[in-house]
Amino acid sequence: MILLDFNNFATVYGLATLALLFVIAYYVLVSGILRIPLSQPVSVARYDPPKGASPGVAAWLCERGRLSRAIAASLVNMAAKGYVKIEQTSDLVTLTQIASEASAPLEPEEDVLARSLFRGYDTFDFAQSTPQLAETVESFQIVLLNTEYFLPHVGLSVFAWAVSGIASFLVLIYGDFLGHGSSRGPVYVLLLTFGCFVVAVRTLSGTLEKIACRLPGSTAPRRPWTDADTRPLWFLAGAFVGVSFIGAMSNVLAALLVGAFMLVNAVFYYALQGPSKLGRQILAQLEDYKKFLSEAEADVISRADPSECVPARLDTKRAYAIAFHLDLGWGEQFVTSIAEVVECSQVFEKKSDDDYDAPSLTGSG
Repeated sequence: MILLDFNNFATVYGLATLALLFVIAYYVLVSGILRIPLSQPVSVARYDPPKGASPGVAAWLCERGRLSRAIAASLVNMAAKGYVKIEQTSDLVTLTQIASEASAPLEPEEDVLARSLFRGYDTFDFAQSTPQLAETVESFQIVLLNTEYFLPHVGLSVFAWAVSGIASFLVLIYGDFLGHGSSRGPVYVLLLTFGCFVVAVRTLSGTLEKIACRLPGSTAPRRPWTDADTRPLWFLAGAFVGVSFIGAMSNVLAALLVGAFMLVNAVFYYALQGPSKLGRQILAQLEDYKKFLSEAEADVISRADPSECVPARLDTKRAYAIAFHLDLGWGEQFVTSIAEVVECSQVFEKKSDDDYDAPSLTGSG
């Protein structure tokens, strides 16, 4: 019996460990190939952003496909055009449509926000994830992908997902994880654990920056701490609780292996995304404009207004400063306030109101 158990351990967990190492090696190899630098044009000073690169597009490219900062930059640009008014109380952001037409044409992704967020109402707040916000974020992403500046490279992840799924399934079967309660229960535990982990990873940077700006020697403006800065920690705790449940319903080794597969696939899913050849050209031009903006405007933009108050005047330069992570004052406060709600709407997105079941960790703002 002891020999049989040892053989089972060596066969199932040993093969799962090898599969994990293989998936890591595969991702590292593919990620390295995608990052082989192309010949770069000579850098020249740019005093204006390149054509075809709105603040939303700039943030999307610089953040390698993440949408929170792109939506924030787009909203600020819409405010600069006189289309919306942005109000913020603590970490609750409220938008009000103040004009039926903007003073300047809206960018395609901004037009999506205008049509989707103000559908039937002239106000919208980022209090929690809703089906409306999920549909808005999805449409916003589609418009950005239509620029052909960015490649998600989802196909490159399918092989690793298949290996990870098979290995995780065998580990959970051997650990009798799926034998507990109804067939849906264990699946919900896995999905919620993975979802909480993804949201935590993609929103934790704002919380860490808040902590860093309070450390001795920091020169960044000190932004106020809000509930939005705590919620990524709750999502991280939720992921750990989920892994603990997996361990309790199977065994510790099975939980560690499944958690490791989740971690590797979540991290490299975003690492494999990147700009296309055309996107790299636009990104290089954006870097030239970013240099000018960082030297001429960034410090003034970061420190001119209190971090906890929406500036009285919002202009396109501030929208680009937010896109480039140069506005370390109110701009970062704004991004942090909406990031967790936006990420939840992506991860826990459902196609109908009846099926929508995003976690309520967002609170009421």
